[in-house]
Amino acid sequence: MKKLLYISLASIAVFFGSCSQDEFGDAYRDPSTVKTTTVPKQFAGFMKINYEDVIPAYWNYFTVLRTTSLSYTQGHGIYNDIGRYVPGAAVENRWDRYYKFMAQYRELEKVMASLPPAEQADNRIFTIASTIYLFDHTSKMIDNFGDIPFSEAGKISLTGGNYVLALAKYDNQTELYTMMLDQLKVFSTELNTITLSSAVDLDFKKQDLINKGDLVMWRNYCNSLRLKLLNRVSAVPAFAARANTEIAAIIAEGKIVDENSENIAFRVYNQNSDTGLNSSGFMDALETAGFNNNFAPKAMIDHMNTNLDPRKPWLFESASFESGVYVGLDPALASSDQTELINDGKIAIYNRSVISRNKWLPGTLINAAEVNLILAEYYSRNGNGTTAQTHFEKAIRQSIEYYVRLGDKADVLTWKPTTEPTTAEIDDYIAAINFAGVATPAEQLELIAFQKYIHYNIMQPDESWAEQRRLKLPVLTFREDETSTVRKTPPTRWTYPNSESVYNANNYNAVKASDNLSTKIFWDTK
Repeated sequence: MKKLLYISLASIAVFFGSCSQDEFGDAYRDPSTVKTTTVPKQFAGFMKINYEDVIPAYWNYFTVLRTTSLSYTQGHGIYNDIGRYVPGAAVENRWDRYYKFMAQYRELEKVMASLPPAEQADNRIFTIASTIYLFDHTSKMIDNFGDIPFSEAGKISLTGGNYVLALAKYDNQTELYTMMLDQLKVFSTELNTITLSSAVDLDFKKQDLINKGDLVMWRNYCNSLRLKLLNRVSAVPAFAARANTEIAAIIAEGKIVDENSENIAFRVYNQNSDTGLNSSGFMDALETAGFNNNFAPKAMIDHMNTNLDPRKPWLFESASFESGVYVGLDPALASSDQTELINDGKIAIYNRSVISRNKWLPGTLINAAEVNLILAEYYSRNGNGTTAQTHFEKAIRQSIEYYVRLGDKADVLTWKPTTEPTTAEIDDYIAAINFAGVATPAEQLELIAFQKYIHYNIMQPDESWAEQRRLKLPVLTFREDETSTVRKTPPTRWTYPNSESVYNANNYNAVKASDNLSTKIFWDTK
């Protein structure tokens, strides 16, 4: 039963106790050697076990994203190989890692529940922060799969190792979104007034691998996550009024990620190989020969060429065949024609200095450009084009700054641009996009969606895939996989791993009818 990680006793034993890297306190030890744990150390262990799904890492990018979200969104140049629209083993890998992560969270709940009420209250910040982080990743699981085990998942240790009792039902995706939005709203209110004792404050700062104990950043993270989830469900009739009301309230409060200095990320602080908290495997994930993971997508490159996008040399390198010429991989071509162009060095690739060989890349959770594009969409949807334009243009400036600044700590400088974009170049690009020149919210949304596509690119493929399914924008060309009898075009969701139908059959059977690549996630209303 080891595949059924949300009920697996092994996942509890192996990941039971933990602490943070030396930047935050004690060096992270092998959790299987730890006999006891505390709330702060369990909190750090919970966050650390999930780092591969946040910090750009080999396993997630090569095994999961290369064969799914990156291709479905054309975040990289899609190579037209056989079976490219069927997720395959990638879904099991992501599923297993999420439920290891969930097991850590349940252990944190268990340790917290063992404390006297006064100590539980004193340590409340660990519950708030861990649950915000859990909800961020849970929303991604829902966005990929739909209904998932949640409320009963990860509780094997609470049943005394009884697997039958620990088998977890699938929770309804709409109800899970409602629950997360409800709790995040409560957390937002609490974070406005919460105070920490000196001891808890010290522990929280030492073990918080994301915001280093900064309560303002946690509040901004909470509200920005709410903003993203509310926007995602805004077209669902049951959520539409709530989305408008609560987004307006969040904007009025003004406690969100609004500048790049406020970005929420899993940052790399050293290259300590013992902790694994770095992006050193990203190069192999993108550059492994024959797997076509780092080629530039045609739609993005064509836009950048036409409009002189200042991000182009920071995100991409020109084709080796001809310096200064940027060509994206055409998704309409047969794989044999694509291979010829690749082998001839005629396709641009992601920048090796700034992106693929940059061991200091942060794991993005929420950033300012993303938030301002959400705000642009909100204002456009509600008929306020002027304010939408303000946030749209601000997001572009922030996105440009974001990718330029990623190069600041690059170890390999060979391909890093020698000059940064000027104000005039940025202004010219914004003028070329000409948000003010489009007349309708539908046209505005096309521009907003394309900027999301560029900004997310290879760095936030989960978000990009969710937004492209929700908006049906930008309109991208995909060549059908005529060899497939399962799926000829990109799917609308992932199917559940095979282990679910084997080991969790009774609960799986309740969702079996919707377990196909054509079932839409509940917010996918178009």
